[in-house]
Amino acid sequence: MPRKPFYLLGAMLLALGLAACKHDPGIIKYSSPLNNLKQEPHDTNQEDKQSAAQTHTQLAAVYMGQGHLKEAETALDRALGFDDKYIPAHTLLAILDWRIDRLPAADAEFRKAIALDPSNGDSNNNYGKFLCEQGKRQEAMKYYRRALADPFYKTPEVANTNAGTCLMKSRDYVAAEPYLHKALEIQPGYGPALLAMARMDLARGKAFDARGYMQRFESAGQATPESLLLGYQIATRLGDKSSASSYSDRLQDQFPNSPQAQSLNGPNHD
Repeated sequence: MPRKPFYLLGAMLLALGLAACKHDPGIIKYSSPLNNLKQEPHDTNQEDKQSAAQTHTQLAAVYMGQGHLKEAETALDRALGFDDKYIPAHTLLAILDWRIDRLPAADAEFRKAIALDPSNGDSNNNYGKFLCEQGKRQEAMKYYRRALADPFYKTPEVANTNAGTCLMKSRDYVAAEPYLHKALEIQPGYGPALLAMARMDLARGKAFDARGYMQRFESAGQATPESLLLGYQIATRLGDKSSASSYSDRLQDQFPNSPQAQSLNGPNHD
């Protein structure tokens, strides 16, 4: 079963005390060992209920990072049993449902999270990402704009990049470019935005500009299968056989089982 991307969690994971790996968003890390999680508090008052909900949501994130999805679902059900208005639990449950292709359930949980705080940047960005992946791009843009309108949203570079990438899927490069430029204005070394700009410039026939963004990405971040394949494609378009061969070798050596590496075995490499 394919693993759904986790980069849309963004700042929500940080709010849970988690840190998503910068260039491998499928990995979730928890900063404390499981045995350091506090004991489940007694069901006495709302503060204790929210504390219990937080604890179980954190535990669910650990389980998800380990691939124990049933245990994660149980922990999230318990979290919402303590506090059914705890937004991170609804959001993480939506991610879990999305990951196992329960799309109507995921949609419902995303909507619950937004209903509890309609202006929340993280919730709106997460739902926008979900909608874009379902091909509902016009509706997704509405939620990205809501995310960016939140003055307390801590990672606007994420929503800007997601919005630009979503528009790129419709080849609306004119509309996509300002979002990506804004993301890089906020955080010049933001890897997803640099890769998106490189991909967009390559698609528009601007291979030299694309290479510039690739170089910025490589100086700021760690190589991924996606970045190495894109680097290969850019070098090939520029006729730089030496660089293309280097990207191909690195991709095959570092990520031999990735779809990107496998694609180089086919007849068309561009």
